[in-house]
Amino acid sequence: MRSSRALGRRLRAGLDVVSSSGRRSESIGGGVLDAGSSSSGRRCDALDAPLGRRRASARARGLYGLEGFHQSSDLERLARETISRCDAKARELRARAPSGASVRALDEISDDICRVVDVAEVCRHTHPSQTYVEGAERAYVTLQEYVASLNADVGLYEALRRARETDGNNLSEEGARVALTLQEDFERGGIHLDLAARRDFDASLSKSLELGMEFQRNLLRPEHSSTVSLEASAFNGLPSSVKRKFRQDKDGKAWRGMVDSSNSSALLRHLRDPGARRDVYVAANSGPEPNKHVLAELLSARTDVAHCLGFNTYASFATAPLMARKPEAVREFLLHFSESLRERSEEEYGVIQRYNGGKSVSAWDKTYLMAQARGHECDITSSAISEYFPLDGVITGIGALLERVLGMRIELKDLDPGEGWTNDLKKLVVKSKDGETRGTVYLDLLPRPGKFSHAAHFVIQCSRMISPTERQHPSVALVCNFPPSGGTGKSLLTHGEVETLLHEFGHAMHSVLSDTEFQHLSGTRAPMDIVEVPSHLFEHFAWDPSALKLLGRHYLTQEPITDAMIAALRKSKDIFSALEAQQQLVFALTDLELHDQSSRLSPNAVADIAASVQNDHSLFKPTPGTNWELSFGHFVGYGATYYSYLYADVLANDIWQRYFVSDSLASGAGETLRDKLLRHGGSKDPEKLVREVLGKDSLVEVGGGFRPKR
Repeated sequence: MRSSRALGRRLRAGLDVVSSSGRRSESIGGGVLDAGSSSSGRRCDALDAPLGRRRASARARGLYGLEGFHQSSDLERLARETISRCDAKARELRARAPSGASVRALDEISDDICRVVDVAEVCRHTHPSQTYVEGAERAYVTLQEYVASLNADVGLYEALRRARETDGNNLSEEGARVALTLQEDFERGGIHLDLAARRDFDASLSKSLELGMEFQRNLLRPEHSSTVSLEASAFNGLPSSVKRKFRQDKDGKAWRGMVDSSNSSALLRHLRDPGARRDVYVAANSGPEPNKHVLAELLSARTDVAHCLGFNTYASFATAPLMARKPEAVREFLLHFSESLRERSEEEYGVIQRYNGGKSVSAWDKTYLMAQARGHECDITSSAISEYFPLDGVITGIGALLERVLGMRIELKDLDPGEGWTNDLKKLVVKSKDGETRGTVYLDLLPRPGKFSHAAHFVIQCSRMISPTERQHPSVALVCNFPPSGGTGKSLLTHGEVETLLHEFGHAMHSVLSDTEFQHLSGTRAPMDIVEVPSHLFEHFAWDPSALKLLGRHYLTQEPITDAMIAALRKSKDIFSALEAQQQLVFALTDLELHDQSSRLSPNAVADIAASVQNDHSLFKPTPGTNWELSFGHFVGYGATYYSYLYADVLANDIWQRYFVSDSLASGAGETLRDKLLRHGGSKDPEKLVREVLGKDSLVEVGGGFRPKR
């Protein structure tokens, strides 16, 4: 019984910009609930009208589509009512004779909880009223605490275990997988341990969670922030957005300000003085001093958690339920990936070296020189590109894309009274060719005070079969912060923002097109190293010429984006792709190595591992005075699984090359994607699913785990 975490596009930061953000909640202990077609190229008629505020229909629903949610106190009431219903269902389940029906009963309890806790999750991140946010947070905490009690309920665990033993052979393939994953989730929470072992497990788990929170808190504390002083001559010419965190000294000779993940990349891109860039780079990659001991203690506590559950290392524990299954498979994948980048990355290094007068390039100069090279080599400006990507037009283009590729039609619908939470909200209903409703996608795409500041896909309701003839339709919210209308009267997107929106639509289609019988493994409730495959696959459309002709039309003339612009865009993507991938590889391999230790690491040993990985797998060696690992907040949320984005990216690229590269808009390729991948959600063993999509030889077995062959 897992709640649906929000999935977002990971910030593609390099070692020059270590991001401490990341939405994924840590779930060390597991548990049953981890909470919370035309071929003509014609654009989709249903979205041709401007996407302004729509007049509501007469039928009343609740906020976020949740029945009964009309005022700020309702979520807390709904949480209490949900707990009461689930208590009754749990009592009945414990008392009944074990059978396959026990699996469905657990799934129904999960669905009942998730219907409220998932709405509370999106509400607390998106509602403009603080009163609603606070009510949502209280409901969220209440249900999370209730979930924790269910995860520790031995009676429910025993009912499930006996059901698998006595009636497992009568379960469907999906039902058997749901039962297996439910039992594994219970046991990853230590429910099967004896009393003494359970006490040790709970203590280690609590310690690891607290240390993770302390690591993140240290990243936010002002006293741990890094500041730099820049001479006025170096500061001149910077964009005004970069200057906001700086103040001029009294004598007017220097500017002093804070450097963090919000401005370091821009500073490194624009500062012309190498000395100033070095100061900024060192400040950006000098983590909070207290995190030296916090990170070492966190890794130690996680090792203790793994030992309590019979795993030699935390990486073994973390990868066990994923497609890779073993840290050895992850390591071989990453090392193989590193080797595949070596020749290309050296060529790309040579390009930026030319822009440095033939001299070797230091880590602090990389971002600046890459920007200079892109500007000269690609002959393209972001403002000119943005004119072809008005937000309304991009959404219309995505509608046309989905109709051509997946055979799905998107219709803009009126919000029911009380359903919306902001005036600029859009409601899209996804329908099949024959008019069958598949699900709802809410678009909350513009910024406002207090709103979640990144891009994410929030599940509101999962797909499942309510009866043999009735399906519960899924609904999701795509939350972004694209620029509001400016002087043009249109919200114009950068190409990167178009790619982000496509990424989130990939998640949305995974949720909406899921045909699972149970909600437990519906849609994006799949192993982390496979769940990002659809979203990464959808990113490919942002670079494909045929798709770009659908997505990009000038906001004034409606002319499609030119071939020359598309060529320049594609060149800008490829020019430093290996160096950028190499940075992500360093993060992923460091994360793996730190978590694949069977004994305690000292703070110095942690630093040595991070430096060793960077020395071996990056052309930019560690800079004295830096310790990027102390600011890498993803260690907390992704412990030992940061590799999953690279892993999924490789699989997505393999699917693109096999089915889409010759004709990206071919309906046959889209039908394969829909029927062999999206419809299954997490209900199939990922190894089996990938082999069915890419062929039997697409995976390599490594010590009981799997990595992509390429």
